[in-house]
Amino acid sequence: MDQLQQKIVCPGRVSCLTAAPNGLYILAGIAESIYLWEVSSGNLLAILNRHYQDLSCLAFTDDSSHFLSGAKDCLVIVWSLCSVLQVEHGQSPEPRHVWSRHSLPITDMCCGVGGPLARAATASLDQTAKLWEISSGDLLLSVVFDVGIMSVTLDLTEYFMFCGGMDGSVFQVDLCSWPVQRERGFRTERENGRVFQGHRNQVTCLSVSTDGSLLLSGSHDETVRLWDIQSKQCLRTVNYKGVCGGALYPGGGTLSQERVG
Repeated sequence: MDQLQQKIVCPGRVSCLTAAPNGLYILAGIAESIYLWEVSSGNLLAILNRHYQDLSCLAFTDDSSHFLSGAKDCLVIVWSLCSVLQVEHGQSPEPRHVWSRHSLPITDMCCGVGGPLARAATASLDQTAKLWEISSGDLLLSVVFDVGIMSVTLDLTEYFMFCGGMDGSVFQVDLCSWPVQRERGFRTERENGRVFQGHRNQVTCLSVSTDGSLLLSGSHDETVRLWDIQSKQCLRTVNYKGVCGGALYPGGGTLSQERVG
């Protein structure tokens, strides 16, 4: 049986792109606007205009009920897909949350497990990665690094947050440490055994295996590296030409936001 193919023509350069986990919808960031299409028909369902600078990343929750948008305006906005789809023609849907605690452009984001009850991680050039609760909109944790953060992901159990730095390092943040702190500093020289070192340029995408034992990282140094998380040893390096914009670990790891362009 022939597979039906759908071609969607975009009205401008796509800066970020993601698909809903249920396969029904596609989101694209074009300039400062978010475009939502239905996959089966190719119909444009909505154009959202709450950001005032170019979009940099988009992410759905695992149940496809909500999505997040991040931009160069330093904002992260949480949207209910149902609210977006049900809004009357000519009206603009109200976002569920607008997070404005970053001070420089958003570079990456990811959502954990739990749909609207999940936690979300965001990364920024302001040298911080932040962990949020989607349901309440509360900021749970802010981690300050020595360098700008270009990528972020969570392991499936959400014990750890992994952050890719502009200097090529990958940082492992313990989310279950005690005592609980709302703001924490991560100093590379003090964090023994919590830094993956090997990339020579900024780390733009990260993905963790389902069992939490392996980490995949892609970088502007034109390599993809596979790491053993416990030992921090690089198990394999794949060289290629071009900038890595997205990585998915085979077997169900976390997909980092793919940058297009």
